[in-house]
Amino acid sequence: MRITCPHCRDSVVTRSSVRPHDALYWAYAQCINPECGWGGKILIEFATTRAPSQAPRPGVQIPADPELRRLLRDQLLTGSE
Repeated sequence: MRITCPHCRDSVVTRSSVRPHDALYWAYAQCINPECGWGGKILIEFATTRAPSQAPRPGVQIPADPELRRLLRDQLLTGSE
């Protein structure tokens, strides 16, 4: 994944990160363009599940994507007939 600077659109590099929650990272980034110099915090969130884990960890709750929810609902309804 390439993350670009919100100002000059050049690449940014991650200097460090913190994981305050199983589904969230705070990454501290710096623009590589010396003429720009932007630095800041980037939030990276595991927002939805597109495919369920085959090795789920207890307590990790990432909501199902609406498309996955529809597919699972349709499978349940079809299987009950």
